[in-house]
Amino acid sequence: MLKIKLHISLFIVAICLFSCDSKEKDDDITTDPLKSDRKALIIGIDGFRSDIMQESITPFIYSLQHENVYYNLAHITEEITYSGPNWSSMLTGVHLNKHNVTNNAFDNNNLNDYPPFFEYIERADSDINTGSIVNWTPINSYVLSNISDHAPLEAMNDATVFENAYKMLVDGDPIDVDVLFLQFDELDGAGHAYGFSPLIEGYINTANTIDSYVADLFDIIESKRANGEDWIYMIISDHGGEGTSHGDATHPDINTTIFVAEHPSLQFSADCCYISNQTDLATTVLDFMGISSPEFNNNTDGVSIIEQ
Repeated sequence: MLKIKLHISLFIVAICLFSCDSKEKDDDITTDPLKSDRKALIIGIDGFRSDIMQESITPFIYSLQHENVYYNLAHITEEITYSGPNWSSMLTGVHLNKHNVTNNAFDNNNLNDYPPFFEYIERADSDINTGSIVNWTPINSYVLSNISDHAPLEAMNDATVFENAYKMLVDGDPIDVDVLFLQFDELDGAGHAYGFSPLIEGYINTANTIDSYVADLFDIIESKRANGEDWIYMIISDHGGEGTSHGDATHPDINTTIFVAEHPSLQFSADCCYISNQTDLATTVLDFMGISSPEFNNNTDGVSIIEQ
């Protein structure tokens, strides 16, 4: 009887090992060798109301519409206009009905089944260095800390986010990053404190400061391009705002925001003809990097804004 039980146990273990191994191999991630050296900088600006995109308030981001860009000021947010659901949709490429992040506490989330695009990058090539530097720490705590090569959990202000990004991009400290996600949060804070409006000084001044960080980061990317590196440069937000809140998901100043993607030679979908949503970010990044995963492709709700 003991031998029979032992044989049964070993058989069960063997099945488990085989099925686990098979599960890993089911997701046959492929990479395009012509895109293997591509890199990405994604700049997230929390609480960006589209109508502050003015030359007098955000002169650098405003000027990008004259470059080779996808430039959408009517980018569609999730149906719950909190930060948690929207950053999660951007990073996973699926809507909140799948990842189940419905608030800023990330309660009962389904991120194990719908992981962020960083995971597919790491699976495709673990030598690709990924980083995430955020002011709003739940993004790293709940979504990226166990996946990204560098995703600090300590609280930091926007100036420190920029300083850490500068060190990483320019000095390779602490890693020579290939894919970097940033999140600036103080515009959202200014909106809650003073009001989300292009007529309110506190909100305007904060937007102008972040615009200067974004401009400096673009200069860094341009220097890298001049040295032969192939970078896509992206700006996105989680929601807009009205009054001192962004809870009314029916308000057009809340449920639409910005999405900008820039590259010197790519052709993007026309912003007149395709209105992007949060799930398009992850799909676009993986497309740009030439990484294809059946698991991601079957799950994603997004489309790439890069024209084939």
